[in-house]
Amino acid sequence: MTHSKRITRRRFLRQSTAAVTALGLGAGLRPRTALSVARTIGANDRIVLGLIGSGGMGTVDLLAAMKEPNVVAGAVCDLAEFRLKALIEKTRDQPGGPPKAVFGDYRPMLDDKGIDAVIIATPDHWHFQPFVDSIGADKHVYQQKPMCYTIEQGREMVRVAQAKPNLVVQIGTQRRSGRHYPKAKELIDQGKLGKITYVRCWDTRNWSRNDPFTPHPFEGKLDWERFELPCETKNKFDPYRYFAWRWYWEYAGGLVTDVGVHVMDVVHWLTGRDTPRDVVCNGGVYGLPYWQTPDVVNAVWNYGTHSVVFTANFNNGFHGDGLALYGTDATMEVQGHDIVVTAEHGKREVIARFASENASHEGNWIRAIRGQEKVNAPVELGFKSLLPCLLANLAYRSGKKLSWDPQAEKVIGL
Repeated sequence: MTHSKRITRRRFLRQSTAAVTALGLGAGLRPRTALSVARTIGANDRIVLGLIGSGGMGTVDLLAAMKEPNVVAGAVCDLAEFRLKALIEKTRDQPGGPPKAVFGDYRPMLDDKGIDAVIIATPDHWHFQPFVDSIGADKHVYQQKPMCYTIEQGREMVRVAQAKPNLVVQIGTQRRSGRHYPKAKELIDQGKLGKITYVRCWDTRNWSRNDPFTPHPFEGKLDWERFELPCETKNKFDPYRYFAWRWYWEYAGGLVTDVGVHVMDVVHWLTGRDTPRDVVCNGGVYGLPYWQTPDVVNAVWNYGTHSVVFTANFNNGFHGDGLALYGTDATMEVQGHDIVVTAEHGKREVIARFASENASHEGNWIRAIRGQEKVNAPVELGFKSLLPCLLANLAYRSGKKLSWDPQAEKVIGL
């Protein structure tokens, strides 16, 4: 396994340009002026995408977006050569692929006015700056979840996006594009569940013997200095930190933000309440010793009218993932993506079922860029869904019960 030595910015930009030739791709992208703005894209116009972060989720998002008519890959950026090569191979035979230019630094890619939109699928600690820079470069943005690393970053990302209302921003909480959830929401709004006072959420998987993010051998350059750039404390290269970054506090928020944001997003949607009053959180690292963030975690939020509990356990997958809303008249269970509603009083019987009906979240973003739809997960919603997760991590790390002041947008109790 190899990794790069310390690389200056000038040397790194030289290597980024050299990588284009090394991978057998075309020349770099055209420069743009600071005064250019996002062009108006019609229903049949070609959309050229740039990808920042070509790992697993970035590849999935790019391929999904390219399934829409007349969408092509213009450029890809990653700090690891092996990921760039893998992305090129996976898109080589796809309509609209492969990307015509490769970069190790996303900023030169944003300088091209031929790139209409970007997908940001970096580790969490690298979400903020590419997002802000992409909006500043007048690019439409698909931002992988969780959208930000801190509350302060999230507030600024919302502000930056709102200042450019002509740009279409989609946050990657893809359950918002599930067509069956509105049917469940309608039933709740009709009062079929009665008063909801308790919501239980869970995500359980057994990674004790097979964590998919454990290190594996790779070839080529990897700019570790750049990977660590946003971190206050710098660490020496560690393959666990690189491949399993989700489980290190310097780069991400662990299970609560990585998987919890999905279920909390659905909870907010179905209950109609998206602002917690207070939170407590506990857990620990019990089965995966190289993790820093907990592999078993329990968060409890008070929303004023109801309590929400989220449990993640990655040492046993018996319960799978899902959530349940407990009302005075009925219970709604979301097991995976399928929904079942069971009456509470008298003979308990199923009164409604909604089979999973998921649509392309990336496709929704592309159609929104073309003015055909509205995005299902705008930036404001993405931040609202992530906020309780960020608060839970603050509570876990501080060992305190914390409150949230929505008017001042301030954490109380730290």
